[in-house]
Amino acid sequence: MKIAILTVIFVTGVTATAQARLGETTDQLTARYGDALSEIDQKGEGTHLPLTRLMFQKGGFQINVTVLNGVSVEEIYKKLNGEAFTDEEERTLLADNSEGGEWAAPQPVNGAKTWAKDDGSMAALADGKVLKITSKDLIAQQTAVKNTEAQPSLEGF
Repeated sequence: MKIAILTVIFVTGVTATAQARLGETTDQLTARYGDALSEIDQKGEGTHLPLTRLMFQKGGFQINVTVLNGVSVEEIYKKLNGEAFTDEEERTLLADNSEGGEWAAPQPVNGAKTWAKDDGSMAALADGKVLKITSKDLIAQQTAVKNTEAQPSLEGF
């Protein structure tokens, strides 16, 4: 019994150190993790979204964060040791990125374990090792860009 309790405390402690949260600002991310190990800016020319991609490492995790308009809209988590996520780690990371909503029960989609939230946010666990959580805001922006790109245009003729 003591081992089970200690295991839960350990898992919670480890994942608590590796939790970016959807909606956090770049300053909040830096306060949580320190300076980013890498930063890539995608310019917002044409129909492209002005995204910044940041990479952090903390508590045995690599955390890749996508920032749009100054706030985190996507987090991708993976363990530095290459191990799969435990059910407890999945639950902890999803709960911390729920933004007050509820994640539906996981569903298998294209070999990944996926979750949907009532507001349109999505999460997917690929190969048990890479957990990607995407906010409704990024999904909506990406959909708008795709719709714009799909519209025929005679501009430039």
